[in-house]
Amino acid sequence: MFRLILVTIVLFSCQKRQEHKPSIVHPMVAQKADIYKSLHKGWAHDKCDSLGFTSLCKLAGGCSEADVMQAEGEQGRWYRSPEKDCYDLGQSKSDISKDMLTMLFPLLYRTGDKQNLQEIYDYGKANGWVMGRGPYSRTLMTPSMVAFLQELLGQFGIGLMADNDKVKMGYEKHLDAIHVLTASFKRGGIIPSDYETMRKYADESPRNALFQAIYHRFKDGNQQPTIDILMDETLFPSDRLPTTADRCEEYLWQRDGGSDWLPCDKGKTHDGVDFLFAAWVAGQL
Repeated sequence: MFRLILVTIVLFSCQKRQEHKPSIVHPMVAQKADIYKSLHKGWAHDKCDSLGFTSLCKLAGGCSEADVMQAEGEQGRWYRSPEKDCYDLGQSKSDISKDMLTMLFPLLYRTGDKQNLQEIYDYGKANGWVMGRGPYSRTLMTPSMVAFLQELLGQFGIGLMADNDKVKMGYEKHLDAIHVLTASFKRGGIIPSDYETMRKYADESPRNALFQAIYHRFKDGNQQPTIDILMDETLFPSDRLPTTADRCEEYLWQRDGGSDWLPCDKGKTHDGVDFLFAAWVAGQL
């Protein structure tokens, strides 16, 4: 019955919106990206979230010295960082999470690494879809994630099926956006429900460059709204990596507007992954 429902969804969702090439490619975006890539070459983000954000960084051609395969333990079991010790040291409540896997999937699929996608599927199936140690709320792969992983492996597909009436936090919207983008790699476009989700998120968050990039990638190819955000010197300086003196949050696209977007005094230099990934999605790199 479950498979029949999924097939029905596919049949009614077969009309896709195709990708549009960017109507504008701003050379200064690529120039800024090259500077960021030269200044940060290792693993991205905080240690216990580094697998996911390093995966996005690698998609955009950054983090050249990081090898995400170092975060895999036994076949199909992944950890938050190459050290694999976040849970044991009490630095995280789980040693892997659904959001880390969601950000890993597009890198594996885009680079043609179906072997590792299959190993993740096999590990999950053998372990009741519990992907590591910690609360099930973090480590249990949901039915929709399992079905999406099956789609990436060429079995069948479903839409994001986002509840557009639910009020979501910024990080939840970010994971939805990654899901929509990854699905587009497989499907050669996005289905109407996913397009509507991205239209809604772009309208709600006009300064979120990733939402703008994905929305316009399938709407009209006009990436000027994305470029305007990426060229904002208060968020992304041209001659250095952003710091907490520019904005407190390291990766802006997972945060709603507010204090995270304002400066703070933590004295930290960011890795620039938010810039690189949004620029890549927008076809600027």
